[in-house]
This record gives sequence, C-alpha cells and structure tokens, in this order.
Amino acid sequence: MTTITRFGFVRHLRAEPNQFILHYRGGAIVRRGAGLAYWFMPLNAAIAQLPVEDVETTFVLTERTADYQDVSVQSTLTYRVVDAEAAAARINFTVSLESGAWVEEPLERLASLWSQRARRSARAYLTSVPLVDAVGRGAEVVRAAMDDALRADPEIAAMGLAVVSVQVQRVAPMPDVEKALQAPVREAIQQRADEAVFARRAQAVENERAIKQNELSTEIELARRQEDLIRRAGANRLLDAQQRAEAGLVRATGEVDAQRLIAAADADAEARRVSIWHNEPTRVILGLAAQQLAGKVGR
Repeated sequence: MTTITRFGFVRHLRAEPNQFILHYRGGAIVRRGAGLAYWFMPLNAAIAQLPVEDVETTFVLTERTADYQDVSVQSTLTYRVVDAEAAAARINFTVSLESGAWVEEPLERLASLWSQRARRSARAYLTSVPLVDAVGRGAEVVRAAMDDALRADPEIAAMGLAVVSVQVQRVAPMPDVEKALQAPVREAIQQRADEAVFARRAQAVENERAIKQNELSTEIELARRQEDLIRRAGANRLLDAQQRAEAGLVRATGEVDAQRLIAAADADAEARRVSIWHNEPTRVILGLAAQQLAGKVGR
C-alpha cells in the first residue's frame, strides 16, 4: 500500500519499489514510475498504483466430462503487469488520497478475469474425454492447454498483462465418485496386502516344516548311528566270544594232544621197558626185581 501523508493542503506520497505509480492531472499522466516519493496537491490529482512484482492467483474451475461427470480443476496462475497504462485503463487501480489504499479491489477483478479466460481451454478438453482420462492424465493436459491459450489471448495482451506460469494441482471428481474410483484400487491394494500376509504365513509354515524335518532327519540319523554302534558293539562282543571260544578250543585241543603225547610216551616207555625185560637174561631181570623190591621193603 502506498503511504500518503497529509500536511495541510499538501500531500506527500511514498511508494515501495514494487509499486508502480501513475499520477494523473487533468486526465494526463504527469508522473510515472516505481518507488516514487514526491509532494502533490490533492485537489487536481488522481493516482493509480499497480504491482510490479509477479502476482499469484488461485482458482477452482468446475466442468463436466464427456460421460457427464463433474470435475474440479484446481489451478494456480502467476502473472505480471507489463504495461501499467494499459492495465490502469482497463482495471481501476486508483488509490485513496487519504489512506493510500485501493478504492476498489483490482486484484480480485483480475483473478476473476484469469479464471474466465482459462475456463474455455479447460472446458474444451474436459468435455471431450471420459472421467477416468480426465482424472488420470487431465492435470498436465489442462495445464498445457490453459498456458497456450492464455499466452495467445489478445485480450490479455491488450490489458497490459502477461502470463508467467500456469500450474494445475489436480483434476478431481466429486467426493462420492472419487471414492467409487478409489474402491477398486483400495481392494487391489488390500488383496495384495492379504496375499503378502498369506505368503508370509505360508513361508513361516514352510520354514517350521523344514526345521521339524531337519530335526526329524537329525533324530533318524542319530538313531541310525546309535543302531550301528549297538550292532558293532554286539559284533565286537560276538567276535570276542568267538575268539575266546576258539582260544579255549585251542587250549583244550592242545591239552588233549599233550595228554595223548604223554600217554603215547608212557606207553612207548613201558613197551621199551617190557622189551628190555623181555630181551634181558633171567638173572638180570631177577636182579632188577630184587632191586625194586628192596626199595619197597620199608612200605
């Protein structure tokens, strides 16, 4: 807002650097520029203040698609005043000489103007496509259509205005229709979530089965090894018993053979003695008998 100070019948105006001043006297411009500061007489003065910086305005357009569904287009437009005199001639930017504030609301009028000029290009596209296409890819298409149309609009140029940028946040259906459109996607997401839960549970069951199978296999292997140990221990004991039996048999056989040899030796010795006695003369035999008898006299 321009600052105007009163000193008696004289006024002092001070504008910020982003405020462009048009000072009229008798219908003609006598001062113009941004950030002016000067004294003036209010009786024959009219002053207009226009923004120099970029101005941003937001508006929502409601249109209908080819399948008769209402959609809202949320847009943000940035513009600039490039010809202050042309803009002041079309829109009332006059400020009060007492307060320095606009006597009307020119920026609101410009916002309405931009909304009206942008509506035609948005409507031309939205009425030619069904709701799904308008919601799915309509934001960028509408933005490009609005930007091209506004930059080429001769009325905008005649008003001393220029488009800086156009943004379309979204093309949205009515709330109940939006919920209906979201329902299949939500169900698909929920189904994928359920499938993921089931898959995790199945994986957990499979892991538990694998663990139990591994434990069972381990127990079977341990039992098999224990059985092998028992079998080998039994075989070792049997072998030891067999070896002992064979050793006993060998000892018994040896003893029998020894006794047989001893008996054979005794028999041979006896046979030799008998043979000796048989072949010796009678006197010798009698002498030997007397010798043996003498040895037994004491008994």
